[in-house]
Amino acid sequence: MMIASKPLRVGIVGAGPAGATLACLLAKKGVDAVFFDDGKRPDMVVGESLVPRLVNVFRHLGIEEEVAKLGTYKPGVTWIFDENDALELSFTAMRGVLPTYAYNVPRREFDDLVHETALKAGARFIPCDVKLQVGTTERGEKVPRLSPETLALVPDWKGQQPDLLVDASGRRRLFAKLLGIKAAIGDRKDVSHFAHYENCEMPKPEGQAVITRLKHGWSWRIPLRNALSIGVVFDKEHAKQYGKTPEEQLEAVIDQNKPLAEACMKRKRITPVTTYANYQLISEQAHGDGWVCVGDAFGFVDPMLSPGLCMAMTSAEELAEAIVKNRPGNWDRAFQNYLDWFRDMLCAWQELVDLFYGGHIFALQRTGTRMSQMFPGKISMIMQRHFEKNISGMAGGGLTNHPYSRNLLRFMTRFAIYDENPADYAVV
Repeated sequence: MMIASKPLRVGIVGAGPAGATLACLLAKKGVDAVFFDDGKRPDMVVGESLVPRLVNVFRHLGIEEEVAKLGTYKPGVTWIFDENDALELSFTAMRGVLPTYAYNVPRREFDDLVHETALKAGARFIPCDVKLQVGTTERGEKVPRLSPETLALVPDWKGQQPDLLVDASGRRRLFAKLLGIKAAIGDRKDVSHFAHYENCEMPKPEGQAVITRLKHGWSWRIPLRNALSIGVVFDKEHAKQYGKTPEEQLEAVIDQNKPLAEACMKRKRITPVTTYANYQLISEQAHGDGWVCVGDAFGFVDPMLSPGLCMAMTSAEELAEAIVKNRPGNWDRAFQNYLDWFRDMLCAWQELVDLFYGGHIFALQRTGTRMSQMFPGKISMIMQRHFEKNISGMAGGGLTNHPYSRNLLRFMTRFAIYDENPADYAVV
């Protein structure tokens, strides 16, 4: 008589999109996935404008129809880099690489949807203030462990630690703080203020997000179903020039920058102003004996191109594959491969973002427009479409770390900018 093997037991600390996505995908594969969280969520969360790569994740989870109902259809992005010029990116340029659209979503409702999807898949949610403690393996390695009182909340585990413990705690980085793991911090340390507004105008096409380079920093405008999300990102010292409070600073930036002022003359703010710290971080270590990180708990980059939620949910996909396709004895190698991919993606996103901040993308666009006018014809058109497909595929999350696309962009921004100075278009 054969004895059925027990399902893998995976404890996930955190119930945001990364943790809930991982719990959902593991539960679908028969894993006993339990995620723990205190359930506290702010009403306003950054990351409302999504990229096309996430549409594939929604299809994987079986929730695209629900996302479409609560969100708005997003056909592309426009970057306004001065009052007279803009870079328009239609997602149709990435046809054959990614879906040709994305969505803008209210994050509270979206996060709730992913959470409920995990529960429907069979994952279990334990609402609690998770308590962790440091354990030691037979080899003397310090590792995170669930405390006895937290384990007691899952009676059928009988006080035993799960086969795998996952840190999905986001920027709190609970495992790293517990174990004293350091991180590499990026150069920019900005502040972000945002709120939802009514009675604002948006350029066509309907649903697109608009990024505007400002005198100091940059802003976003994201159309939601019943509001327009407006946010500004700038250096903390620059922020002080616009007022003493977040409300004063956000309103002053809108009034003092022409593209925003003209579009928001009749605006009415319908939410409080929410403030976030904007920085970049990659942890020096993200897995060990019986534990691993997912999403922001490992790392995150600048939000200009909306990579945050994309990396949270795609990293959950990648980690789920590593867990279910490998025996626990092979997890060390599998997790190292997963984290190599994750680190490469974060670095690729940051490299792309840096080219926008440095003005190189806008200078290149200016050069390309002028060359197309000087040398019109089929060859010029083919070259332009080829470049647009690659840069849009990178910004959409499908070709972000593709070697050819990255090297093409490096070459073009180094050698194909003519009679333009990127510094003139830099975001400062």
